[in-house]
Amino acid sequence: MRDAVLAGHGLYGRFGPDALRLFTVFLDNGFMHLLFFVSGMATARSLRGRSARAFIGERARRLLLPFGLMLLLVIPVQAWFRALDFGTFRGGFLAFYPHFFEGVSAGPGSPGHFDWGHLWFLLYLFAFSAATAALFQRWRRRGLPALPVGTAAGVLVPAMWIALLEAVFRPGWPGYQNLVDDWANVSVYLSFFVLGHLAGADVRLAEAAERARFAALALGLGAFAARLGCYEWLAVGDGYQAANMLAQFLRGLAAWGLVLAAIGFGRRHLTATGRMLGLARDLSFPLYLLHFVPLTAATYLLLGTGLGVWTRWALSVLIAWAAVALCTVVFRHVPPLRALFGIRASGRG
Repeated sequence: MRDAVLAGHGLYGRFGPDALRLFTVFLDNGFMHLLFFVSGMATARSLRGRSARAFIGERARRLLLPFGLMLLLVIPVQAWFRALDFGTFRGGFLAFYPHFFEGVSAGPGSPGHFDWGHLWFLLYLFAFSAATAALFQRWRRRGLPALPVGTAAGVLVPAMWIALLEAVFRPGWPGYQNLVDDWANVSVYLSFFVLGHLAGADVRLAEAAERARFAALALGLGAFAARLGCYEWLAVGDGYQAANMLAQFLRGLAAWGLVLAAIGFGRRHLTATGRMLGLARDLSFPLYLLHFVPLTAATYLLLGTGLGVWTRWALSVLIAWAAVALCTVVFRHVPPLRALFGIRASGRG
């Protein structure tokens, strides 16, 4: 959607301007990794005073309930626009809805329409939480594993681990998020989740990230540039081919460097509290759950306007943010929706 739909009517061979493609590839090299890392940090606080069973129950309410409801109410809208764009369905949404459950979507031209879209993050996050809850509680009782905090190894060892996972698994499992046959994403994102928990449980790790923020940024940007160089100067193919494994190794180095830099710079510059932080907190979960519907609708409806791709991109983003902000304001006054979307009641700081 982010590249192909903006560039033209479902033509996956077109990716729009090079700058847009570079922007999205850069984000893809770190933003989901950062989300899993921060989610892991949050578990350190969430597990305080809770048993592993209570923690898993709380995660089920916070993650699986929105996952189920959004899968029934939100994802079908996105799938309908996709089917219209790819020409696999003609007609209104109500006529399309029963067809959403007929077969799994396998990409452009696929007769199936069902998928869980961007909600895969919730399912993976719940699976990781359930799988690690007992381990995290054990660490809490008996102490965290010894970590090389404040040394170069504290930066390089996780970077090498992530890079090796990418080189070993990504060529065979490029990234289809079906949870059960997605070894690259599962191994890499689970590692970020566990490392995030360690950072949340031991403040020395966050302090080390702050001290290493410039080195981490240099590692992230340098590895990302080297990865781009692989695709520019080497014959990078699919599967277990040397150039592809090297490119994926660099992808892992870049991901760790960019995440560590984000944590370090965030700790140094984004620690102030205030009204804007509260608004951002309320907007974050609704933004994640809902943004793809107005974004998909806007990009699809703007395709025939004759506007340039950058104008359509900017309008689509603004429309999506405005729609989610409006929903957040409305949901604040409806207790069931407020609880579902994690929004604070009016008057709470």
